[in-house]
Amino acid sequence: MLKNFLNRIFLFIKSIFSVFYINALILSSRATKKKIFFFYYPRKLTTKIHTFYIEDLFKSFSSETIIIYGHEAHHIKLGKNYIYIKENFFKYILGVDIFFSTSVCDKFIKNSKKIYLNHHIYDSPLVNFEKEKYLCKRLSSYDAVLIASENLIKLYNNMFKRHSDDLEINMPQLIEIGYPKFDFLQKKIKDLNENNEKYILISPTNILADPKFNLINDVVELIEKLINKTDFNIIFRPHPTNRHDPKILKIKDAFIERDKFYYDTSEDYTETFSKSFCMIADHSDTAYMFSFLTMRPVVFYSNDNLENFINSKEEKIKSYDYKNLNYFINRDKIGIIINNLSSISDKINTLSMEYKKFAPSILKFKSEIKYLGRSKERFEEEIKKLLFKS
Repeated sequence: MLKNFLNRIFLFIKSIFSVFYINALILSSRATKKKIFFFYYPRKLTTKIHTFYIEDLFKSFSSETIIIYGHEAHHIKLGKNYIYIKENFFKYILGVDIFFSTSVCDKFIKNSKKIYLNHHIYDSPLVNFEKEKYLCKRLSSYDAVLIASENLIKLYNNMFKRHSDDLEINMPQLIEIGYPKFDFLQKKIKDLNENNEKYILISPTNILADPKFNLINDVVELIEKLINKTDFNIIFRPHPTNRHDPKILKIKDAFIERDKFYYDTSEDYTETFSKSFCMIADHSDTAYMFSFLTMRPVVFYSNDNLENFINSKEEKIKSYDYKNLNYFINRDKIGIIINNLSSISDKINTLSMEYKKFAPSILKFKSEIKYLGRSKERFEEEIKKLLFKS
């Protein structure tokens, strides 16, 4: 208890020093007439996963701007340009030109343009009305949201239309730029040249999102069957937010001593992706990310709860038109859909012999995201427009 109290005091003092340091940078920038970019990531458990490509993204602005990276992950070592600061201290910062984040924030630095870099590649839905409404409310504080594809633009437009009257909020500008994180990872995967494909990757979505749709409920049975009835190694990669959840730790403990089982919490998942012949997922955006990066299929575990939800005749659910989202329409074109685990081993064994046949379809849907491969250039174009917009 005393240790926790002292730690809070230490972090409080650290934030105060950070305010002084950041304000000194801001004052020096005014003297040199440089712009100030402030990138912030508030979530402690997933900081490295969502920030490793950001410095590369800002590289072309380095000569004309001062770039500050703020975070709350005091327990891990980040680059020299990263500064620990709590959101509550933003009100003491003099002001920056652009405030960026890849996780939705609720507090901002005054007098700044607020930009959210969305971290989805496809129109994967939240499948939760209240969380969708809450997201709209939070995003309305931003000036612009940078989005990967037309599919996502459509998803967000519809989402804001559903909630704008009820919440009395304004929709931020939605700008299609491709997905810089994807482009960064694509280069890394090509450099790896990993091609043994002796692994199956199991990657459930966040168990806090909507548990009744989640693969995690049946993952013990799934892993058991795959270990016993296939020749593949099994990689279990929980959502980064869930790594310390008791459910996840129980699964880890149940299999960690077993041959062919690997528990993956690596910050960089390119190696894991590159050696897996397929991914087993539920309704996570990661499914399309994996498929587009590796040109390999996904096994979508869509239990009865999720299928009934997608095809519901209930008026409120029906109005969301989930079944017409590209995410759900295209699942069986980039992989296979299973509703239960009764013959999962046979299906995996069959898929392992014919998985390359999905590559043309995967390439087709990937190529529809028109700015992939030049997302960084699109980012630079749009930031310059926003920066000098009167």
